[in-house]
Amino acid sequence: MASPSFGFLSKVRKRITPSPSDARAEQAMVRRLLREIKKTKGPHLSALLCGSMARNTHLRGDRDLDIFVFYSPKLKRESFEKNGLQLAHKIFGKHFHEEVYSEHPYVRGNIDGFDVEIVPTYKVEKASDKLSAVDRTPFHAQYMRKHLSKQQCGEVRLLKQFLKGIQAYGADVKNQGVPGYLVEILILRYGTFLKAVQAMSQWKNNTVIDLEEQHSTPQDALKQFNNTHLLVIDPTDMSRNVAAALSFNQFARMIMAARQFLAAPKERFFFAHESPSMTLPQIKSHLAMQELMGIHFPFPKETVEDVMWGQLLRVSKKMQHGLEAKDYCIRRHFFWTDGQEHAFIIFDVENPSLQSSKLRIGPSVFDATHVEHFLRAHPKPLSGPRIEEGKVVLEIPRAFPEFKGALKEEAQLTAQTEKSPLREALHQFALLDEGQIIALAKKNKSFQHALSAFLKGKESFL
Repeated sequence: MASPSFGFLSKVRKRITPSPSDARAEQAMVRRLLREIKKTKGPHLSALLCGSMARNTHLRGDRDLDIFVFYSPKLKRESFEKNGLQLAHKIFGKHFHEEVYSEHPYVRGNIDGFDVEIVPTYKVEKASDKLSAVDRTPFHAQYMRKHLSKQQCGEVRLLKQFLKGIQAYGADVKNQGVPGYLVEILILRYGTFLKAVQAMSQWKNNTVIDLEEQHSTPQDALKQFNNTHLLVIDPTDMSRNVAAALSFNQFARMIMAARQFLAAPKERFFFAHESPSMTLPQIKSHLAMQELMGIHFPFPKETVEDVMWGQLLRVSKKMQHGLEAKDYCIRRHFFWTDGQEHAFIIFDVENPSLQSSKLRIGPSVFDATHVEHFLRAHPKPLSGPRIEEGKVVLEIPRAFPEFKGALKEEAQLTAQTEKSPLREALHQFALLDEGQIIALAKKNKSFQHALSAFLKGKESFL
């Protein structure tokens, strides 16, 4: 049997590498921003481009500029935040920009087609001296500039695009995948894209990568990080796991995708995320064989999109647990938001209708105290009580024999327990049946794409 051919990788590499004209435009914008920051009055000390563009590992079309502005560690936190925001607002001027709140506020926006973030940071001697989480980021840039070769930058791009293609790239809450810095570490560890994918295909649970060997043994490192599935020690800060945002499911997907790619390498692995949506007739055909119902509510005011994805994850799981407690079998669910106006949670339910009565199996007859409590709690059963297999059994009316009523109840309960502004948004929920879901897909192409992926339920690499 012939060995798989990887000759197409040069074609992929060319497609994802910024062109010389792209590079010139990027460098010109960076010089412009750094010059404007330098001439702006304030207590800031200097500014530095960080992120993948600073390390020449960014993909073509990714026009993200992460500008870090340094302040003295002696500057009080209030002044640090105030001056950081004031400076950023001056730099953006009339260009679109907004304040974003992480551990401390920063400003992001768009200037002449570039997505720019201006982030205040304390100028510390080493990453472990950080006063805020972002203080270590400039050390990442410094470390990679020192260790990554020009050739390896191309290997990083291939691995990034591979992970992007299988939808495992990005450490944000929505993706729960791999950050760019981790991709660079993997190339430093394994040398090339192919060697990294080969290693990935053989990863086991509790894999440890410690480039600088800052921990005595992998076992010692795992103990300190509570035995996580993938532990990648930050070369600049031994107390940090660079893979902390990677979910277990994404970890498993990466391993499986690597195996499939090595067995049958194809260019499609790198661009599978660009697959077309299902047509509306195809969606209708799928829904004819499934039972979908969900809720739609407005995007909460003054909420950052990345935060909202985390809230949707948590709320959808909470609602699923509540529905399952009402005896509904939820096969799958998905959630989606456009980050501006709409949010959805949709459930695929196995049994949309239940019997009007519910069987309650009580304690053993030998447990007299609990039997007494059980009977007192159900004074007027529909059927029973009786003894079956040595236990007290009876039937009671079911509060929500239809899934629609159960879903409405769970949405109302969830809204009551959430905090503002999500609470106000959830209070405005509307139930969605399959007809309304199809209508929304017809109006919103992004929702149609997300719904298509959910209905297909198929990994692009399988």
